[in-house]
Amino acid sequence: MAFSKLLLKRDYHFVHLLGGVVCICGIVTNTVSDLKGTGSEVEQIGSREDVNSVEHLYGDFLAIGGAVLLGLDDVLSEMLIKDYGGTDELLFMKWFFGVGICLAQLAAFERGDFAELFGNQGDEPCTVSTRLLLLSGYTFFQFLDMLGEVQFLSISEAALLNLSLLTSDLWATIFSVLAVGFVPSSLYFVASLLIVAGIVLYEAAPSPIGHTTPTDIKIKKGHHFESDITERAGNITGNVHLEQEEGNLELT
Repeated sequence: MAFSKLLLKRDYHFVHLLGGVVCICGIVTNTVSDLKGTGSEVEQIGSREDVNSVEHLYGDFLAIGGAVLLGLDDVLSEMLIKDYGGTDELLFMKWFFGVGICLAQLAAFERGDFAELFGNQGDEPCTVSTRLLLLSGYTFFQFLDMLGEVQFLSISEAALLNLSLLTSDLWATIFSVLAVGFVPSSLYFVASLLIVAGIVLYEAAPSPIGHTTPTDIKIKKGHHFESDITERAGNITGNVHLEQEEGNLELT
């Protein structure tokens, strides 16, 4: 919301801010739940007390930095879609530079991991073909995720997108419960309810985008319709010009 306010000059109401605060409360509750853990969680993944406090703090700062950069990316994407190009151009640029950055990172830091991915792991049950299938599926669904986000930004706004994405880990929770048998603590469900409530509050307020009106509307000339436009011209925001000869209505 801060980036949208600064870069896109959005006008947020008190209800928007209240919804954002409620979502943040949900995030804090979820973090407390993750740090505290339950007895079964400690048995399965170990206590957080075993982690060095400096490393823990470092990880928190990395997570916060990543969230800020993702929010900025969505705001810039919305700006590019609506003011400087379109969805097709943005998708191509994300694909082109994304592939380039990933390949450079792979060559610089992850060559060993890449070799292990396609190497023979002995008696491990996950064969090379299975790994390729999983990698291809992950790549495909990441593409669908990016496509959906870009289409969403073309009709809505970045702040709502980021708030909505806070509920995405619910799918991972469903998988962990059904497939792994791992049930999170009750605080997690409280956090999820707070996040959903915050999104509902945010949506209850008028859209910060406002209503857009076309700058030019051309209407086929007709006596009845021309008279109707003349009578209703005072109710239209902006300046209305009606050309009697050509029958064109221009809104500026």
